[in-house]
Amino acid sequence: MLHVFVNDGGLLRWDKAADAALGPLPDSVVWIDLLNPTPAELARVEAMVGMPLPTREQMAEIEESSRLRVVNGVLSLTVMALVWADTDEPRLTAVGFVLAGRCLVTVHHIDPKAFLAFRRKVSHAPIPLATAESVMGALVDGLIDRTAAVLRRAGLELDTINRRAFRGPALPRRGEVMDDSGTLKRIGNTGHLVGKAHVSLASVIRMLEFLSSNEGWNTRKPTRRWARTALQDAAGLDEYSAFLSSKVALLLDSTLGRINVEQNEIVKIVSIITVLLFPPTLVASVCGMNFSWMPGSDESFGYPSALLLMLLSALLPMIFVRLRRWL
Repeated sequence: MLHVFVNDGGLLRWDKAADAALGPLPDSVVWIDLLNPTPAELARVEAMVGMPLPTREQMAEIEESSRLRVVNGVLSLTVMALVWADTDEPRLTAVGFVLAGRCLVTVHHIDPKAFLAFRRKVSHAPIPLATAESVMGALVDGLIDRTAAVLRRAGLELDTINRRAFRGPALPRRGEVMDDSGTLKRIGNTGHLVGKAHVSLASVIRMLEFLSSNEGWNTRKPTRRWARTALQDAAGLDEYSAFLSSKVALLLDSTLGRINVEQNEIVKIVSIITVLLFPPTLVASVCGMNFSWMPGSDESFGYPSALLLMLLSALLPMIFVRLRRWL
């Protein structure tokens, strides 16, 4: 899918006619957004840029020299954007930024929410972004803001789990249901999301360091100033993601430890109950032996005496256990 945005008197405007046209792109084009493009759309944009656009395989490479490069005066940058963060399966998608003169080309096969929001904003009303570098800055800021919102939500989720993990006794109260498997799943999903956000921020940080250093590319002063400011925001979020990762590890260890404590308590209770039931079982076994003659079998109080002895043999060990505070 092809979206063309042009400079209309200093304002960024969506050119719907250029999207559907088959001829050359207009000279006033500022931003071209390619979402899962077809070969015909790629050829049309490559004819204007004058060089091949990065393929999906090239954008998936992890070497920094492949993601940050300048070829024939054209700047090619690739970052990993966090997508589907509101689902149980967050993913990273490669987003390519190609800055060729006055035109910015973005290539991606999954639409990040920041890109979708920015396109909708421009489609409703033109905005005062007339240069390709300013559009790139707005898109990267959108990716950083989106990642910040995801990390903020992950932090609140971990705080909720933390209050539950360290509150009250190890065993559940009466009427309270302990869902340890659900807690482990929540911790795992949150840790997976934080890890994806960390990878995305690392790629954005490398991109901003490249732009702010002005090495290999003659970046304009306003762009370098924006890159340094955005770099501080991204670095701060990266530190926060590292803190959340350590918190995930702590919660995982504490939850597994609590599960072990609960299991040990249950095993202890079952073991003590088994010991308490052993004396009356022994009395009942002795008194119930099937012999032709047994002492006390002819007594009128033989049966009540056996019951009383069984009761005492159960109460005395229980009193001993309570005095030793084993239960």
